[in-house]
Amino acid sequence: MNRIDQRFSELKQQGRKALIPYITAGDPAPQYTVGFMHALVEAGADVIELGVPFPTPWLMAR
Repeated sequence: MNRIDQRFSELKQQGRKALIPYITAGDPAPQYTVGFMHALVEAGADVIELGVPFPTPWLMAR
């Protein structure tokens, strides 16, 4: 069982829902990402969804 499945199992046993915040890596600057992630965990996040930005080809063609 992976860590995410394990966490969901623990939450289910406790009758709780998961708090899963989303942040974009590197926004507003790369040096802040890890600190933001630690702050989210301290604030009670169960899982963090980390988005990785990439250029959209059709936007780049403009």
